[in-house]
Amino acid sequence: MIPALRAAYNAAFTPEKYAAFVKELSDTHPGQLDFRVAETPIFVPRAFKEQMLESCERIIDAILDPSYPARSEGAIPPQLRVPAEDAHPQFIAFDFGICTAPGGGVEPQLIEMQGFPSLFAYQVLFPEVHARHFEKPVGFSNYLNGFDKESYLALLRRRREVDMAADAGDHARA
Repeated sequence: MIPALRAAYNAAFTPEKYAAFVKELSDTHPGQLDFRVAETPIFVPRAFKEQMLESCERIIDAILDPSYPARSEGAIPPQLRVPAEDAHPQFIAFDFGICTAPGGGVEPQLIEMQGFPSLFAYQVLFPEVHARHFEKPVGFSNYLNGFDKESYLALLRRRREVDMAADAGDHARA
């Protein structure tokens, strides 16, 4: 989406670099990389990133609205319900497509939203391995909202500790 960065990345890209990158990523946790890894990152302008974050905030606001549970009750078939489900997920991942806007240009559109943490550790590993094989433009980060690797991992650890303490309390009462 940023033509100069795209051109520079494409000029430095080789199939050999990509293969070495995927091999290192896969070798870190053998047998776990069961999906195709994109050959290239997407360099989004700040304004587009802000559009995505604003969309995320609006979705979260809707989920936190007290009327949401009643309005969404019929969305999940009974046989797919999870026993002892939390009122709200502790983790949410948003997946956006880059789509043509009605008036031209591009806009983010939500493709899927996940309420479980399966990709959160991968989001730390991926940029580290990627940086060993490809150059990242100055001023770009995989982290949002002021987070860096350390603060992101600290947040995940705190969340996991809370979950573990709650699980221990549930087991003690059982």
